[in-house]
Amino acid sequence: MNYGELKKNLISKGFAEEADYEELETLGYTFDAINQAVNEINNIFPCEAEFDFEIDGTDTGILKIDMADRKGFLSLAETPVWFEKDGEEIWRTFSEYDVRKDRELYIKSDDYEGSFRIYYYKLPTQITNDTPETFEFELPLVAHNLIPLLTAYYLWLDDDERKAVMYKNDYEDARDIALQRKNKPRADVKPTKWGDI
Repeated sequence: MNYGELKKNLISKGFAEEADYEELETLGYTFDAINQAVNEINNIFPCEAEFDFEIDGTDTGILKIDMADRKGFLSLAETPVWFEKDGEEIWRTFSEYDVRKDRELYIKSDDYEGSFRIYYYKLPTQITNDTPETFEFELPLVAHNLIPLLTAYYLWLDDDERKAVMYKNDYEDARDIALQRKNKPRADVKPTKWGDI
């Protein structure tokens, strides 16, 4: 979902005219509501980002990668570190490296040479008056349908509590369904013996 699609969706959620929505937008209320909703959803369905770097063999000793230097860094993701050397791709868990403060990664550069990719969770980009309508929300796709529902809740909270509660209930129902999808295993794997195949 992009920002333009969200605006159209929000206008259809109880505004008599597009001008009513645009008045709230001019006052900055819509940006606050959208950002509050996206930040809240990010706590459940976080934005994942990547940081790529190389160890070229000229480095020696311990290399410190401080992920706090990445814009919007929240925490390291569960996704393992990707490592590529001589065309071979290897996934390594963070436990194979020295991690401190849940943000600093220490790698013995003498032992590793190649390309690395670290996955981490980040704050979503905040919507402002300068945000183009083509801006795609960074939340996982499974969470995109939650954005208009929770934003509508925040937009209507002061003016029409009944309508706000209706959107909050719709959001909570959709969130629960999305969580079930997220936590459902992708395949039913049954252990077998070689002779059973």
